[in-house]
Amino acid sequence: MTSTTVPALELLTTPQGIANPYPLYDRLRDLSPVPGYRDWPPGTVPGADEPVTAWALFRYDQVFQAARDSATFSSRDPLQEASSAPSLMLVNTDPPAHEVERKLVSQAFSPRRVKRLEGWLGELVPRLLDALGAGEVEVMEFAAEIPTRAMVRLLGLPDGDHVRFRRWANAFMLSSSLTPEERIASNEEMVGVFAERLAEHTALLAERAPGDDVEDAEDLISALLRAEVDGQRLTPQEIVRFCVTLVVAGSETTTFLIGNLLHALAREPELTARMRADRTLLNAFVEETMRLDGPPQRLFRIATRDVEVGGKLILEGEWVALFFGAANRDPEVFENPGVLDIDRPNIRQQLSLGHGLHFCLGAALARLEVLAVLNAVLDRYQSIALADDPGTKQTASLLTHAYVRLPLLLS
Repeated sequence: MTSTTVPALELLTTPQGIANPYPLYDRLRDLSPVPGYRDWPPGTVPGADEPVTAWALFRYDQVFQAARDSATFSSRDPLQEASSAPSLMLVNTDPPAHEVERKLVSQAFSPRRVKRLEGWLGELVPRLLDALGAGEVEVMEFAAEIPTRAMVRLLGLPDGDHVRFRRWANAFMLSSSLTPEERIASNEEMVGVFAERLAEHTALLAERAPGDDVEDAEDLISALLRAEVDGQRLTPQEIVRFCVTLVVAGSETTTFLIGNLLHALAREPELTARMRADRTLLNAFVEETMRLDGPPQRLFRIATRDVEVGGKLILEGEWVALFFGAANRDPEVFENPGVLDIDRPNIRQQLSLGHGLHFCLGAALARLEVLAVLNAVLDRYQSIALADDPGTKQTASLLTHAYVRLPLLLS
């Protein structure tokens, strides 16, 4: 890989670039792919692990093709596998293992099981808004409560476990500034707790009488223990890895998405009034906000063969960074890409949930959670506005684009 001195590429990893990468993406898109991007994959430990040096893809067509071609762009992450952090399930798995894992997980993590949370969310969110109150309020703590509590309920864990979920996710996903020792300790605590919970569920499952029909009532961990496809079952280690994946990939990204959606409601009063009158528009609003300000910004892949992209040769074994956040604002695909437009005809082409083999398994759960929030907020507050305080963006890692503190005026 030829080194690069493109200033915009170097600025991407600064706090200012992480907080607002979109102008930099615009400068880099025509140069894509750009060599020499240095950063850490999720789950590694800056200060203990070395950053990778990668080709960076910023154009929609390039990111889309790389995301769908898992044979050429592998999701396996040898750096994370060698790290002290746990390796994620599905996210860092290639075929044929990926298909087997996904079938087993999907059997337990079913649409019906997710749908069962709908009524519970309908009661939880208004209760949390009661506690939030009105006036100038900071909404990110509220935003974090929904996905973490939902994950605890889904997995069948004790009340209170959700308090640690956000801290674990922030540490793993590099969106909080920690020492290497603090990050390693957080990862070890997370894996240890899930191993304990799995042992408890295994013991309870063994006590059930054969033939008991428990599917409608059982939690996700128990369902994962029972899942079987063609005689294959998930190992205890795989179940722990999936629980870790749900926490770090599900709770944090949904928290950040809720924050970005609430900010969009506040800065787009005419659109908010339109959606208040017609809630069928909320799905398009979620899709368009994910395109414009989707939390996931980039993921890494590794080339399994020499491949030409944009007239440049990426060699076998070289790292490749797929910038979904840049692809989602490519003017060749999305007209006026910096404008939130819920009527754009290709609104579902956004890539924040991934594409192809690695399309987000938790997409239905995330949508259920954010729609519960949006409906409850629109029901409760007649006015949703920006405060004078602009809040604070996440500046620790370009993995996500998000607020860590967001004051809004609610009345």
